[in-house]
Amino acid sequence: MVKKLLNFTKIEHTAFSLPIIFGGAWLGANEHWPSLKITFLILIAAVGARIFGMACNRIFDRKLDALNPRTANRELPIGDMSLINALSVAAAGLASYLIACLLLGEWCFKLSFLPLIPLLMYSLLKRFTWLCHFGIGLCLSLAPLGAFVATAGNLRFSLPVLFFAFFVFCWMSGSDIIYAIMDIENDRINNVFSLPARFGAERAIKIAAIVHGLAVLSLFGILLLQGFNSAAIIAYLLAVVVFAIMYIPAIPVGIRFFPVSTIAGITGALVPMLAG
Repeated sequence: MVKKLLNFTKIEHTAFSLPIIFGGAWLGANEHWPSLKITFLILIAAVGARIFGMACNRIFDRKLDALNPRTANRELPIGDMSLINALSVAAAGLASYLIACLLLGEWCFKLSFLPLIPLLMYSLLKRFTWLCHFGIGLCLSLAPLGAFVATAGNLRFSLPVLFFAFFVFCWMSGSDIIYAIMDIENDRINNVFSLPARFGAERAIKIAAIVHGLAVLSLFGILLLQGFNSAAIIAYLLAVVVFAIMYIPAIPVGIRFFPVSTIAGITGALVPMLAG
């Protein structure tokens, strides 16, 4: 059962988003590491939100997953997990997230519902718009802003954290466009909306490249705002190189999304943490 739950929620993938989250926390704490208590609560909130979002995604997409050879063996389509169990997992993730937000302070709890809206809805976007990729980008871009509020205790967002949130938005949105290329034919057959299904793989790659170009520019903006130093410059150049690797045709699309895209996000997250 534990193995099923881990595979259902992909909870281990939360580790790859932690640099993004703690980048926002670092900026909110005036470029210092937050206390152990705050760090732990941010981690619980991140894991809870991840479980809730992924469970809702799998629940809403269970019928579509059954039609796609790549996803047909997931727990819900093959009956390895009941819908009641899946809903229970989503509820547990939601409860963990809300409790952590409550303990993180008044502002975090008051605003805790905002990330839940895109987390709940982003998987539904593919049913009516090929802009659906930007829904997952929005979900993840709210994470560093939430972590900023958790450590700053207010809503006075700094320019670096706004640039950083925009980087996260573009990084994940562009990467999801690339990921969707794997399902282009299946999406067309089953009337699932995506940029690759709408415009073709070649044009989708070009759009993703533009979006990722904006991500790279936003990182450079952070350097301009926080100041240049050798460590931050190295992290920035590494991020640029890894983003470029995502567009090497010889590399399979699945690998371009994971782990290459993940590494791009991690190296990008290092820029605001090392600059200044």
